[in-house]
Amino acid sequence: MRTYVLVHGAWHGGWCWKKTALLLRGAGAEVFTPTLTGMGERAHLNDRLDPAQITLDVHIQDIVQLMRYEGLEDVVLVGHAYAGMVITGVSEVCPERIAHMVYLNGVIPSDGESMADQLIPVRGEEFAAWVRDQIENGDGFLPAPASVEEVGRRWGITDPEDLAWVGANVTPQPAAAMASPVRMGNPKAAKIPKNFVGGGESGFDSVAERARQAGWGVYPVDSGHDTMITHASELADILIQIGSE
Repeated sequence: MRTYVLVHGAWHGGWCWKKTALLLRGAGAEVFTPTLTGMGERAHLNDRLDPAQITLDVHIQDIVQLMRYEGLEDVVLVGHAYAGMVITGVSEVCPERIAHMVYLNGVIPSDGESMADQLIPVRGEEFAAWVRDQIENGDGFLPAPASVEEVGRRWGITDPEDLAWVGANVTPQPAAAMASPVRMGNPKAAKIPKNFVGGGESGFDSVAERARQAGWGVYPVDSGHDTMITHASELADILIQIGSE
């Protein structure tokens, strides 16, 4: 039985994998959909934590500790968007637990880069400046989309039920996590088979090409950003294929 750990991106929570996880479990897989600290159903912790403490390293440890305490081995580790940073960091800590890595419309960082750095080519310097301003002068969080219309524009969701579901569940994103650099250098992490899924979204074609040039498996999906919501069946089929290799 293949084990999948599906890690959500910014503003989301483990809830966003519901459709995809159901399909994977129906195919006989063991599936974990953890929610990162300060997000989703764990957003209530934000009343007790200093926002500056919710860094990328905390999110990396969320996943490392899940795999440790659940005794997970031979994992297909999937990261959506911002979680490309997270799974990269996880692979540096416990590469021996990971069989495959999958970046779903996810950023592919280099050593010392942050999520804010990664988004400069897509959103411009203004995004990185916004992140810094929220850390230094704001409440330490990046606001979630304020309307279902914004959800649709930002993440390529058109189905009314999906829009209502996502709009009701997104939560502010800890800004410090977006500004934290990832540290790389473990040679065992570099040997893990890696895959990129997506690329249809504006701004991610270049990421897919970078993955292709690096010899990764590349699986194009003509979707918006939230593939696990809008194209769950297609995504599940791809993940099952990767897991069978």
